[in-house]
Amino acid sequence: MKNFVVMVLVFSIFGRFVFAQELSNDILDQFKDLPTEKVYVSLNTSLLFTGEYLFYKAYCLNDKTKQPSEISSIAYVEMISEDQEVVFKHRIRLEKSQGQGDYFVPTTVPSGNYKLVAYTRWMKNGTMNRFFQEDISIINPYQANQDAILPDLAEKMALTEDTDHSIYEEDKRFILTTDKKSYPKQSKVELSIKNFRGASGYGNYTISVRKKEAVVHTPKRTPQSYIEWHAEQVANAPVFYDSISFAPEENGELLKGRITANISDLPLSNRPVAISIPGEDYQIKVVGTDSTGLFYANISKDYTEPLAILQVLNTAAGDYNINIIQDPPLDYSSLKFGRFLLEPSMEDAILRRSLYNQIENGYFAVKPDTLKLDALNDPYGGAFVETINLDEYTRFKTLGETVVELVPNVWTKKNKDGTVSFKVRSFDETYEESEYDAMVYIDGVLMINQAELLEFDSRMIQTVNTVREKYVMGGRIYFGMVNLVTKDGNYFNLINTPGMAKIALNRPRLPKRYFTQTHVSETISRIPDFRDQLLWEPSINVEGKELGLSFFTSEISGEYELSLEGFSIYGRPVTVKETIFVE
Repeated sequence: MKNFVVMVLVFSIFGRFVFAQELSNDILDQFKDLPTEKVYVSLNTSLLFTGEYLFYKAYCLNDKTKQPSEISSIAYVEMISEDQEVVFKHRIRLEKSQGQGDYFVPTTVPSGNYKLVAYTRWMKNGTMNRFFQEDISIINPYQANQDAILPDLAEKMALTEDTDHSIYEEDKRFILTTDKKSYPKQSKVELSIKNFRGASGYGNYTISVRKKEAVVHTPKRTPQSYIEWHAEQVANAPVFYDSISFAPEENGELLKGRITANISDLPLSNRPVAISIPGEDYQIKVVGTDSTGLFYANISKDYTEPLAILQVLNTAAGDYNINIIQDPPLDYSSLKFGRFLLEPSMEDAILRRSLYNQIENGYFAVKPDTLKLDALNDPYGGAFVETINLDEYTRFKTLGETVVELVPNVWTKKNKDGTVSFKVRSFDETYEESEYDAMVYIDGVLMINQAELLEFDSRMIQTVNTVREKYVMGGRIYFGMVNLVTKDGNYFNLINTPGMAKIALNRPRLPKRYFTQTHVSETISRIPDFRDQLLWEPSINVEGKELGLSFFTSEISGEYELSLEGFSIYGRPVTVKETIFVE
């Protein structure tokens, strides 16, 4: 048989690990030789207003080698309020130990002092003082209650104290240079990043260009100050966890669950559980259970539909129930919050910034960011897809009739046991019937009972996509894949089979290409530009002696800080800053 595309989805999902890993200390001991790790988060600012974006990039480092960590593939970034409420919790997929995200501050978030916390699942085996922590202050001028950032009498007296938080150790391997020191409004800036240390300076860095804050607050950590802070937290501690309760997410986000039998004497071990993530970029995992019905799955590919549909294969509908097991919530009681306070002298700066934010948000539609969809799953594995658009034909009432009359190389067969199977013809010239059944999906959901599809209303179906290749899934061989795409593309919201479990997923944030403002055309020049953040580029790859890029100034005059930071390929912290002026 020619041109086979073989998709192997096997029961072993961790490779060297087995199913019951978080129940047995003996099994968890397999991780004891993995060192601890830490996460640093590079931010565009630690002072935010309603209507602004917090941009961030996470770096994960190995505590033993001091270099980028290869242990975890998922990081978690959370913002916590002083009353220990979670404002947001993001999953970040790590590629080469790095990942990016952002958070738009809505009007529902009150003024106050917050804590940004970042960690990996592997780090949950240690204490929270090892997690990345950064104080974040938010000013919401649209709410009347500002008590959280108003000083009491003692604090009013302390506000006169002068503290310099701007000291940092600049990395001498790099220099940031611009073609000028001072620029007119809405003009182009040419920036050069010069690396003087060869390979020791190579790495993927973050660069931010932002107006220096008129509202005084404690600045964010630098990579170097974070490394020093973290060293104090783990002073004299071993680089291996004393006890292990959480397996690392080495191959993607971890999904953990258990099946229970609704009929006595039904086995719980070695039951295949199919996990469908539907949508146009659908994917499926088949994993096995241990003797207690426990199963694990890693979702390694990005996806757009935050939903998983779980079914036990090779059994009657309703024989089993499926329950998802969540990690216990974190205890935030040990967090110590910073104390940003309002001063009367800040009034003009707050009014200006709030006004400019409103204008910028009013023109958001013409300044859109775009998602990077390169890592999304190809459900067909690169194979040739034969597509039939049913709108181009006179439809038959049922899917069974439609397949027979309109879909070439696909047919249905009634088996001796009364079940129905879909068949797909191979590319061989003999046209002999394959001994293997085809896999059938509706909008990316695996359909176990194919007989019920025969009476499916064909008016709901837009296209029939067929792949004439061989697949192996859950230890079973299939020939052919048929994906029925409905007109609304969301049949997964309607399907409800006994024993099926649907769970909402907190999907990892998809990386973005952030909008870059220019002023080179008359159309653009008519659009107001009141940006404080002139540039945020979370992925600057330095592999040579010099790298150039450009950006445009806005209509806001003042002093702007250019900041390059991150970690080299050898794990060395990098912080380089420069300033320019807009007149």
